[in-house]
Amino acid sequence: MRQHRHARALGRLGTVLLLFAAPSLRLLPAEVDALLDGLAARLKTTAAYKNWTAGSVQTTTELDRKGKPEKVTVVTKAVRVDDGRRREDILKAVVTEDGETKDITSTYELESRRRREEGERRAAEEGGSRPSGRRTVRFELDDILPFDPGRRPQFVFGVREASGPDGRRLVFLDVKAKTKDPQSWEGRYTIDPATFDILKAEIRPSKLPKMVKELSVEAEVEILDGKHFVLKRTFFRVNGGLLFIKRIRMTVEEVYSDVRVLDS
Repeated sequence: MRQHRHARALGRLGTVLLLFAAPSLRLLPAEVDALLDGLAARLKTTAAYKNWTAGSVQTTTELDRKGKPEKVTVVTKAVRVDDGRRREDILKAVVTEDGETKDITSTYELESRRRREEGERRAAEEGGSRPSGRRTVRFELDDILPFDPGRRPQFVFGVREASGPDGRRLVFLDVKAKTKDPQSWEGRYTIDPATFDILKAEIRPSKLPKMVKELSVEAEVEILDGKHFVLKRTFFRVNGGLLFIKRIRMTVEEVYSDVRVLDS
């Protein structure tokens, strides 16, 4: 039954893509629904997993008021996730500031361990629940992929077609939240119409949290072994205050390699 629905959605999407040849035409709701049905069906065929390993290179760039780099920290890590709990082994860390680059692996590793232990302590004290009065921005798959029929009424969708750098036909899906809220993400998704695979997401909260001037995320993904939805690259940009003490202006890029899913 699922394969039948998937094939039917593909057929309907073929009609949608023919309409893209005429940019002045607006897509009918049923044609947009065909694309959303295909995305939802494809995501359901991906397997959930909680155990994986990967290599990672994280580049954190701290910016001045004009948006120019002040300090760049590059960290090479071995990442392991067991039952959803992430652990990072720091292999190398270097920082460049005022034209000088130096190795900070030892100090970075100690600070990383201290933050991890402090986070574990706080989680134990809070019992896994969010403290009352604190409103954070979630970044879970269910929050950032609003394609399930139950969530669609909360968003407005727009679709267009274009060619990628390699000439491959791509579909761009624009998503806007009807009710603006820090927990509702919106933006653009790049999709392979032949497989309904999501290749890239460029998103932001539909409403910025307090004290945050800018927050945006790019995520490049792939389907590993035809069934696992994994990250290839993430890029965060943030400009916001921290407890009225300090303003943070930075970008954080993390590139993953050799991703291995350990779940059977």
